[in-house]
Parts: sequence; C-alpha cells; structure tokens
Amino acid sequence: MSHRLCLAHLTLIELTPPELVDAAADAGFTMVSMRLAPASTGEKQHPMIGGTPMMRETLARMLDRGVVVHDVELVRLTAITHAATFEPLIAAAAELGARHILVAGDDSNEMAMAERFRDLSDLGNRYGLRMALEFMPWRGINTLQSAQRVVEMAGSGGVIVDAIHLDRSGGSAADLAAIPPAHWAYFQICDAPAQRPSTETELLFQARQARLPPGRGGLDLVGMLRAIPADSVVSIETPLHGLPGLLPPVARARMLRKATLEIMEQADVRS
Repeated sequence: MSHRLCLAHLTLIELTPPELVDAAADAGFTMVSMRLAPASTGEKQHPMIGGTPMMRETLARMLDRGVVVHDVELVRLTAITHAATFEPLIAAAAELGARHILVAGDDSNEMAMAERFRDLSDLGNRYGLRMALEFMPWRGINTLQSAQRVVEMAGSGGVIVDAIHLDRSGGSAADLAAIPPAHWAYFQICDAPAQRPSTETELLFQARQARLPPGRGGLDLVGMLRAIPADSVVSIETPLHGLPGLLPPVARARMLRKATLEIMEQADVRS
C-alpha cells in the first residue's frame, strides 16, 4: 500500500503561492495545496485570481520546479451560497491544474448544504474539478458522519479527513475505514496532544496555529493511515506558528516530511 505526499499551504502560510512552490521543491515535495481564499479573518488574500502577475509567476515556478497543485482552498458554504460567486476561484484552481476544491460547511442544515454542494459540484465539473467537503468541529458540518451524509445526499464530491478534526470531533480510525470509496477525497495529517481542548478558543488556536509534527503527539496516526484507501494523497497540514522555536519554511517542511515518512513506515505504508 502506498500514499502520496502533499505539502499544505497552511503549514507554510506565511509564504506567497510562488514562494510555496519553491519551498516545497527545496524540501523534496512535488505536490502542494494552495490557499487562494482565506479561511479566517486576518489571513492574507493573495492576488491569484483573474490572470494576475502572481498567477503567471506561480505557474512558471511550478513548471520550472516540477511541482503540481493537488487542491485549492477554500469555499465557505452556507445555506444561501450561490455557486456562481466562486467561479473565479474555481477557474483559478483549474488554471493551476488542481484536482480538488476544499469546501467547508458553515451551516448545520445538511439538506441545504447538500443542495449547495451539488450546485458547486456541477460548476466544478465544467472545469474538471471535484468538490471535497472537510468537516471541522467548530463549523456547521462538524463530524465525519455529517460530511458523509451531505456528500451522499448531493450525489457528488468526496470527504476530506483531517487527523486533528477527526479526533477532536470524537471520531476514530474505525470510522475512516467505513467510508465508502466513492465518498473519499484525501487525508490531511498532523499530530496533537492526546488531551482534547476544553474550550473552543483553545480548539481553534491548536487547529490553526499549534499542531504537532506527526509522531510527536497522541493521535492515532498509525491507525488512520492504515484505514485510508491505498494510494491516497496525504497532505501535511501542520501549522506550528503558535509554538516556540519555529523553523524557517524550508527546514520546517523538510522536518515535517521526514516525520510523516517515519509514521508512514510505522503504519507499513509507503510514499
């Protein structure tokens, strides 16, 4: 069984897209995720949509460094979302050659989320992109089971599983193994303390800024890696910016790649 590694933009969120491509290549990655739309207030919006100079520079560096884009982030989905609003983002993702758009469900009305997710999927299909729904404990779609129901009702797309979100929402490796192959998108890896946060403030801080390198926390990463489908993309999404001793971007990416390969070896999977 083998899995393919990807470097998520959140891990090196201080970098612009072209800088991310160079850092990824220098650290031994050939695949990245790219955050073109902010996930929270305070995040920088990079000028990448609409044929910009930064888009052209990013494409040139991708070609030069042999790096591809696996997925683009993110669409915040609500019950009143109009899919057409996100067409410029989807078009930019297609220009980058991405395969997936990450979608976060910001409403607990699963039926409404399924309808809007279907609309997005219909639009994405025109560009050769698949919508992938990520559940997060603080959002409306906050568990793996909820995300699966939305995808099933929509009849399209897949589910992203982030190791920290699976654990913090009460899920387990056994839940991963039960995901139908047709509903699978990809896996995001990181580690975290075994003890779950007691407040939402702590939960958000840990998830956005203070995760741990794979193998240095208490999450069941070995079990999760064994449970996901063979040849899955494993995206290293491990922001460490809220912890002391932050390494420079390339050194950080190299360290995280090494830690991930070590935990994959423990799980008897290969990259």
